Amino acid sequence: MTWNIQSGGGQRIQSIVNEIAKLKPDIVGLTEVRFGNVDELCRSLNAHGYEYIETTCLAGSTNSVLLASRAPLKVANEPIAHDSERWLPVDVVDLDLKVLCVHIPGGTDNKFGADGLGMSGKKRKELLWDEVISYARRHRNEKVVLLGDFNTGLPEDAQGTPFVLSDYIRVLRLEKYVDTWRHLNPKAREYTWYTKRRNKETSSSEDYNGFRLDYVFTSPALRDSIIDAKHVHDVRVNRTSDHAIVVADLALASDA
Repeated sequence: MTWNIQSGGGQRIQSIVNEIAKLKPDIVGLTEVRFGNVDELCRSLNAHGYEYIETTCLAGSTNSVLLASRAPLKVANEPIAHDSERWLPVDVVDLDLKVLCVHIPGGTDNKFGADGLGMSGKKRKELLWDEVISYARRHRNEKVVLLGDFNTGLPEDAQGTPFVLSDYIRVLRLEKYVDTWRHLNPKAREYTWYTKRRNKETSSSEDYNGFRLDYVFTSPALRDSIIDAKHVHDVRVNRTSDHAIVVADLALASDA
């Protein structure tokens, strides 16, 4: 499963972990993890049987990623030069599986310092997508799962303003990577995150335009292993996070 937990989770950590425990996934990829409560998050995940946890989270408020697993994880030696806190490749040796958890910046996620130096959100997005495509190509003939918040989609994955850099999704398709949810729901429209607008009569915040930002992709070698894939919308509706969960059920044989 993958889930953007929204700004580090704040005081919602226990609720977040409880939702994960209900679904009982073997591997969990979380995005927007932050340093302030990462220790609490890891302790809570450990208590629910996730003995193996890796995270890119360091001191500061930068959005990071985390992978938790019931099987041993080994961080892969595949570093990137920028936005490394949003990139976490691991090997799950017992399953002969590679997993990459990634949080691609949005097109407006500019990163500039007080001196005015830095990088635009669009450039950050391009560069991290380039790394994802390179990783996908290097490991195309292996068992690979790419998961996380990709901040990207095709026209059918958006209401209102279209996505920037949608062609990267098409490149993954050309490499025969499988969007697990779309594979099983070829004509459906569902969204994992919504912009908001205020209801003038009630002053409450309501969903406006929906976007499918969060994905679980598999390499061609796992296409026939896809059993199920779904979006869990309750967690967004009840405001445990502003994103839905994406869960994919894959038939993977263990070497144990």
